[in-house]
Amino acid sequence: MTARKLLLFILSFCPLALVAQVSDESVQQAEHVFSLLLHHQADSLYALLDESVKAQLSREQLEGGLKQVELMMGSYQRHGEWERKPDAQDEVLMSVVDFEGGQLACVVSFNDTRHIQGLRIMPLPKEQAEMKIPLPADAVEVDDTVRTGADIKLPCSVVLSGRSARPPMVVFVHGSGPTDRNETVLANRPFLDLSRQLAERGISSLRYDKRTFVYPKPVDTMDDETILDALSAVQLARTYADRVYLVGHSLGAMLAPVIASRIRLDGIVMMAAPARDLADVVQEQLEYLSPAETTAEQKEAAIGQMRQQSPHYFQPQHQAETAQGLHIPMLILQGERDYQVTMQDFRLWQQALDGQPMVSFASYPALNHLFLKGEGKSTPQEYSIPDTIPAQVADDIARFITQHNSFNK
Repeated sequence: MTARKLLLFILSFCPLALVAQVSDESVQQAEHVFSLLLHHQADSLYALLDESVKAQLSREQLEGGLKQVELMMGSYQRHGEWERKPDAQDEVLMSVVDFEGGQLACVVSFNDTRHIQGLRIMPLPKEQAEMKIPLPADAVEVDDTVRTGADIKLPCSVVLSGRSARPPMVVFVHGSGPTDRNETVLANRPFLDLSRQLAERGISSLRYDKRTFVYPKPVDTMDDETILDALSAVQLARTYADRVYLVGHSLGAMLAPVIASRIRLDGIVMMAAPARDLADVVQEQLEYLSPAETTAEQKEAAIGQMRQQSPHYFQPQHQAETAQGLHIPMLILQGERDYQVTMQDFRLWQQALDGQPMVSFASYPALNHLFLKGEGKSTPQEYSIPDTIPAQVADDIARFITQHNSFNK
């Protein structure tokens, strides 16, 4: 699971852009909403929701939202002036919120009856120049759309490596929560980074905005959360490349064997893949992140909120057993400083797949959950430090794909 799983207080998605000052009335209303959130007044906050939002969210799901964020970012410090996103159908306001571990944006939107249409705590928007990691000179990037049925349309980016006429392609599959095509986590964009590094190594890629990022409607199955859209993305990738590999991270890595069991893939790369049920992984994360004074009752209440918010995360997926039945190349990668998916999971994968000739493993002592370098005890605050994935990781993925691509031609 990515750090975004702790950002549970999501009512709807509101993209951010350049902002402008807003009226005093709007500021006062946004400030009131934030105050209710800050002081955990779920009943009062719920009363302000639009009826369409109430139909998708219970009062209980509002409980402790900011506490979950503070588990990751440290305690709330202050927040800035409210600003407005121009040209929005609803009135959308944003304030930069300072936590001990960094800054996030609080975004609230109101409909024409002044009820809350959306409320979200999310990473800060970046300037376009900061978001752009240059492509290799011989690669091109094109826009396309992943379509799952008639109703789901997910914008995607396809990077075509220029190192050969028909290079292999990877499809990136995200971790948990509403995630963009770059898998943006605070200051870092792992999928964007890898797409460039792999293009330099002769491998094309497809990355797409996750369904829960594009559409605010809640999902309640792993099929709707991840699997069906990943299957559609693989089908689209087949129109660009003869050989297609899946690169999953966190939840996407955990589900990679399940996806591979339902569609033809030439191999899978599993980065920080839980081998255990997510119920155990989430419990371990909570123990790691909770302050020493947190009581057992408070921890149990937090787990209960997560179960109610996303019950499908707590349903067993039998990923290890599924992987044992696959007959395709698999590469399992793990950062040894990862506290979200730990070396215990890595060892369980080694045990489950021991002796299978097409399965290989690699772990990296200095890397965390995002496969970024650090020292000492890993913390969520590391994710607010911009960095790039070490070349060794891209080399290992490229070598795995190239070796099996050549072997299977």
